[in-house]
Amino acid sequence: MGTYPFGRPALRRAPRLPETDRAAAFVLGVYPGALRVRWHRPGCPPIPALAVDDESPTDAERALDAWRDTVGWRPEWGSVELPDPPDAARLVVNEVLAPLGLDPRAVYATHCVPNYFVKSGDRQANAIAAYDRFASKAGLPPAALHRRPERRELVHLALRREGRNLLRQLKDADAPLVITLGQEAADVFAGLAGMDRVPFRLTGSYGSTHPVPLGARELHWIPLIHPATRRGAGWRNTHARWALERSRVLPSR
Repeated sequence: MGTYPFGRPALRRAPRLPETDRAAAFVLGVYPGALRVRWHRPGCPPIPALAVDDESPTDAERALDAWRDTVGWRPEWGSVELPDPPDAARLVVNEVLAPLGLDPRAVYATHCVPNYFVKSGDRQANAIAAYDRFASKAGLPPAALHRRPERRELVHLALRREGRNLLRQLKDADAPLVITLGQEAADVFAGLAGMDRVPFRLTGSYGSTHPVPLGARELHWIPLIHPATRRGAGWRNTHARWALERSRVLPSR
């Protein structure tokens, strides 16, 4: 599926299954994230966040240590550490699951397209270009990661290539609640369910629950932005208000 900086393969990701007998929620993201590192290059400014491997379900520090061992890290490559911002998986737990009172261990998590993409022209693409320049001199393999399709193309790709698999996953999860993260994930789920598209708006309707008949079942669907989104302060504030309001209605423990 591709190659990350420093040589790790970018693989098709399997869904993360719940540790409970039945899933409490089915969480659908757009595409999976990656293990990122702050890379201090020899004689150059650091790269704040470079994708170097598939995201790991284990603790980030342990994942970083395992990655260093796997690639055979050398001092002449500089040094790496975890980047400052929280990883996307932790944001989902803190800003999506926690406000809904959901235990992450009871969630079935998957993606519309199960492989990592790089957006053309964004910070990650620039970071990978810097790695490639270093790699050509250090004898390292070049990175070869797929570019992120445009929004409509990504939705069509997911429905065409992954639609049957996603419907099977929904059936296997047997969860009463579906949470989509990102407009593309919402559009893909609407396509799977045969529903009209639900556009995001900076209004009081954000994060509303929608009843969805799917086969012989009726599910409840909450379309949300991904909490790691860079769509602007307005969206982050809207999501923060939603999270606060949902937290207030949770039963006390």
